[in-house]
Amino acid sequence: MKKEITVLFCLMGALFHAQTTVRLKDKTSKIPVAYANIWKEKALYKTADSTGGFSVDDHDRDGYFKITRVGYHDTIVPISPEILLRPNTIDLDEVRLVKRKFEKTAKLGKAKRGDHHYGVPWDAKIAMTAKYFPNDGIKGKFLSKAKFFATATTKNRLISVLVYSVGDDGKPNEIRNTETLIYKLKKGTHTVEVDLNSLNIEFPPNGIFIVIQHPLLEQNKNYNPESNHPNAFFYEPLIALTHLDECQDSWYFKDGDWNKQERYTINAELLLTD
Repeated sequence: MKKEITVLFCLMGALFHAQTTVRLKDKTSKIPVAYANIWKEKALYKTADSTGGFSVDDHDRDGYFKITRVGYHDTIVPISPEILLRPNTIDLDEVRLVKRKFEKTAKLGKAKRGDHHYGVPWDAKIAMTAKYFPNDGIKGKFLSKAKFFATATTKNRLISVLVYSVGDDGKPNEIRNTETLIYKLKKGTHTVEVDLNSLNIEFPPNGIFIVIQHPLLEQNKNYNPESNHPNAFFYEPLIALTHLDECQDSWYFKDGDWNKQERYTINAELLLTD
């Protein structure tokens, strides 16, 4: 009987909460644009899935939405069944061609399991944390790989990685990678190894931020099996941390700004090569 009542309420919810399904596509190629962020009134409203799709409750349709995605111009539009995103192309005259040697490497930080880990609460608007890697006199090196430990209780959890420059205030400033780096994880605890070589980003004199973002998607939700409450979940994967008396290198994004994490450091490492 309990299961029947639950199904009944789900059907009633579907009847009374009409939705509009939206598809995001590349304006030039018309292929789907996956994992874009959809914003409403300065808060993250949804994240598009792997097919570029998301749904909007009809009572939320009024006004304009902002759509952001690495590699595309920010798009501000009203909701419609199909939205086209304009690629953010790079002027070839501004690209500095570099012949990489891949002979000498340097490692900053250390990826390890740690003594703590973090997930993302159900009511999060956006879920980003950042690890700062300072430059202590390193020259002529490029970002090669980033590594960190992540735990997933089931397969196909997703994690996104971004590269941010360092602002004058020491906070993450601008996105440096022009392509989205999305990784699908296996069940269990594993090292996530992010290949940054294709980005050709030279290690800046003031350092760099590696940003870990949890896509707020259904496939990342871990529901509490002992509760029937619709919000009894958090988002995976779990990212490894280490507790410190004082921390200076890890940040989290909240209420529209970056905040320093003073007690925990993200157990990430960055590999550089020439």
